[in-house]
Amino acid sequence: MAIEYNNYVKNLRNDDVLDIDNQLFKAEKLKSTLEESFSEEVIPKRFNEHINYRGIKTQYKGKVWFEEGVDCKILKAGDSGWKKGKLKINVTVEFIPDEPEISEYKSALDIYRNDSSFPNS
Repeated sequence: MAIEYNNYVKNLRNDDVLDIDNQLFKAEKLKSTLEESFSEEVIPKRFNEHINYRGIKTQYKGKVWFEEGVDCKILKAGDSGWKKGKLKINVTVEFIPDEPEISEYKSALDIYRNDSSFPNS
């Protein structure tokens, strides 16, 4: 099963450092831990154990939930009938910066350049 990373995490180099709860470690360690934790054997097996434990009986086993998806119908309140499709489980890892990155360089002089009350040179 492939793990999807948002662009920020995807672009981390192996030697980039993360600080979580005052513990420093390299991005390589995080990514390898995620890959092992969400491997093709571990997650589908645990998911199937949990789905059986919850009493959901289905013909679908293993990683089909994560790769192809399973046939599914959904009936929503107020709709006229069943909606057919596939139910597929994806895992996404994201990093969301507290402050958005500035994509364009802004100069303090820009306010004067765009002010019509100043004569053009």
